Parts: sequence; structure tokens; C-alpha cells
Amino acid sequence: MTTYPPSRWMTLVLAALLIVLTPAYGQKKKKDTPPPPPPTAQPETRPPQKMGNNIRDILVSIQGQQTNIGVLVKVAGDYVVFASEGDTLMYPLSTVQVVKFLKVEEGEARKIEIKFLSKD
Repeated sequence: MTTYPPSRWMTLVLAALLIVLTPAYGQKKKKDTPPPPPPTAQPETRPPQKMGNNIRDILVSIQGQQTNIGVLVKVAGDYVVFASEGDTLMYPLSTVQVVKFLKVEEGEARKIEIKFLSKD
């Protein structure tokens, strides 16, 4: 039988204890730390809406107002609907060329002029 010096036995015992106790110590340490607080729900902040930079967005913003063609009733996917003296006028959105907001005197209603592409 071979006998080992005491320093070698101590090294083996110390290594065995480290292997066994290190995972247990790590688990205990995890249990001791409190869980992080849940994130607080903050209300969603949206930037203020700006007037769109394309003609469709501008037409949507003036929906229901009087124009030179009639009252702008509806802006749908690819067409615009106006009501004028009992008639319903539908134009393709792609033919709208200009939307003008004309200056008005004090007390007057805002004047809106809409021009379409001509087939000349």
C-alpha cells in the first residue's frame, strides 16, 4: 500500500470541497439577492402629429370642409369624393395636382382651392 504525504491528502480534500461547495454557494447567493423590480409601465408618448407632406395627408386633414369643388366628403384609398349641390363627384387621387389655402379676411371662412391635372 502506498502512503501519500499529508500535504497531498489536504490538497485532494480541499479540491473535493471546492468542487462540491462552489455550486451550492452560488445557488445560495442567487437566492439571497432580491429579484429586480418589474419595469414600470410608462404611458406611450407620441410626437405631435404634423401635417403630412403628401397630398393625401393634406386632403384627409381638411375632410368635411368646403372647397372650390364642393364639400370634401371622403378620402379613400385611391379616390376623393366631393358633394356639390346634391351631386357626388369622385376623382382619382392621382389626378390632384394642387391644394391651396387662400388668405381670407377676418371673420371669413377659410378658402381651400383644389386643382386637378388637365388632359390637354
